[in-house]
Amino acid sequence: MIVTNGYRVLFMRFILMLLIASFLFAGHATSAEQQQRFVIDDTTTQLTLNNATFFYDYDRQIKAPGDISEFLPQFIPLNEIDKRPQHKLYSKWVSLKLDNQSSSADWVLSFGFARLPKLVVYQLDGGEFKEVLSQHEDVRFDERPVQDPQMYLPLDLKPGHSEFLIEYQTFANAPANLRLHSKANYLSTSQLSILTNASLAGVVAAILLIVIVNLAFNRNTTNVFYAMWTLLFLLIVIDMAGFSFQYFWPNHGFFSGQFSIALMAIVPIFHLLFVRGFLQLKHYHPTLNTVYVFGTWLYIILVPTALYLESVYYNLLASTFVIPLFVYTCIWSFRQKGPGMRTFTYSLINHLLFLNVLTIVGASYGNLIDVFEITSFIKVGYLIEVLLFTVALALQHKSLQGQLVKHLEQQVNALNRTVDSERQVVNEQVNQLKAKEEQLFTDLSHELRTPLTVMKIQVESLQYNIVENVEDSYAKLMTKIDELHKFIDQLMLVTGDKDVASILNKEQVKVAHFINETFQTCMTYVDPKKARLEVINRLDPHFTMQFDKRSIGNAILEVVKNALKYGGEGVDIKMSALVTEQNLVLRIEDSGMPLSYDAHRQLFQPLFREEASRSSLSGGKGMGLAVCKKIVECHGGKIDSHNSLLGGLCIEIILPTAETDMALA
Repeated sequence: MIVTNGYRVLFMRFILMLLIASFLFAGHATSAEQQQRFVIDDTTTQLTLNNATFFYDYDRQIKAPGDISEFLPQFIPLNEIDKRPQHKLYSKWVSLKLDNQSSSADWVLSFGFARLPKLVVYQLDGGEFKEVLSQHEDVRFDERPVQDPQMYLPLDLKPGHSEFLIEYQTFANAPANLRLHSKANYLSTSQLSILTNASLAGVVAAILLIVIVNLAFNRNTTNVFYAMWTLLFLLIVIDMAGFSFQYFWPNHGFFSGQFSIALMAIVPIFHLLFVRGFLQLKHYHPTLNTVYVFGTWLYIILVPTALYLESVYYNLLASTFVIPLFVYTCIWSFRQKGPGMRTFTYSLINHLLFLNVLTIVGASYGNLIDVFEITSFIKVGYLIEVLLFTVALALQHKSLQGQLVKHLEQQVNALNRTVDSERQVVNEQVNQLKAKEEQLFTDLSHELRTPLTVMKIQVESLQYNIVENVEDSYAKLMTKIDELHKFIDQLMLVTGDKDVASILNKEQVKVAHFINETFQTCMTYVDPKKARLEVINRLDPHFTMQFDKRSIGNAILEVVKNALKYGGEGVDIKMSALVTEQNLVLRIEDSGMPLSYDAHRQLFQPLFREEASRSSLSGGKGMGLAVCKKIVECHGGKIDSHNSLLGGLCIEIILPTAETDMALA
């Protein structure tokens, strides 16, 4: 009896479980049926159709309308579809079962996009699905059944049951926001959409104007990149609103699609450039800067790829890989204490959340999240970001202006001190110039007084017939006149603007042979009893240079004659030549008395002679070395002096070998 009661209990429990299962199954079937059939009555103004059943044709299995019925059992609710990222666009199919119990047959279907690459509507008629409407990417704007910036399709819903199949494709395979509108609701929704998009475009245009004005006053690459990025955002808003296709190129639907692809492919480039420039990663984080440079080049390469493939799949994939980079950048920038850094970090977090995570990974190529208002997400995300970026730039510029004002104050103070210092220097230079002028007049009067006195004596002697030899007096008079002419010519040469280079006769000269010839010429002026002259010439006999042989030879001779004149009894003079990487150095040294520092500074000035040697008996007027300097400088070289190891003066003539011909003679 107990066993029988036990079996009875088990049997009752089994029956109860079957009833519960049947109830749940029935509930599920009813729910599925409710998901597939939408009831429309007179109170209905708008229906969201994303609860219908869908089929994602990843492998392009449906080739023709006749194949549709074969795949109808595979249509399932959207949240049950195994979503897979796809490199190419694929068709999405939706099955709509409508029960029109309203008094209106005019309804409008919307998708939440301005354009769709492909759209075909089939209606069940006589047991078969027949095509009632078709749109593709090459269609003109005036061929749309509803002339609206956004994509709207009219549906003629007869009273009772209607069944439709809709095939559509979306850019980046993003989810569409399928809705059914009454006529009145469509008009209000369309007007609100146009007003919202126009207002948003106006706000972005105003921000762009501010950015351009800021760029005019703060011209740097960061502001240029930000202006370009803001311009691209404005174009994205205009394009997503459908205004570009409607007003710019209504007869070129394919180009409109290419334009959208180009915008989506180019905008990350300027975004990365702006972030890199604002954070000054090149100076503060070189490693991170290198990563951003690599990412920028990657996006640049992907632009023609996207246009060629007519898909931004790889661009979106790259944006997924950028997510860790942005996360690290947010952490690093948040820790920085610069002006506007926190606001900039918030804007980057907004970009990371709205665009990289929700829009790109969630709703675009990844399809992980069914974000049906994807266009709104993009617009809102970009708008928040551009506002925060603008605030961050304003904070940074305000800080920079404060630093600039402080810096300018310091510069003004420093400038005042510099002006006072320069005033003192100028006063000293004026005094020195006056002293030089006085010295010049003194030297000129000294140099001219002696020959003029001699000439006067000769003239008076001739006037009073007290000379023994008239011819000799005339000869002396002419010699002094020639001497004065020569002195005046030399003075004009070294002090005037006469171009000596134009009268030089430059030619290719074998330098070693030239040194030996000049040495022989100098030896004719040497008295072996009073001086000794030697030459050190180890130059390559084939080494040649281009210069005026006569003028350079005269300059060397003038230096040697000065050494003979002022070196004293038994002076030793040594000539040497050497070639460096860029110059030929001709060195003339003597064993006379060394010169003072001031004497070296004035040695090549016209009319300069040390007081100890200033005597009419020694001859010369202090013009020889000044003429040498002029000649050497006209060859592009320089002449310098210092005390020699022999005990006296060393003069170096340095000529550039830029025109050297190293070819063998």
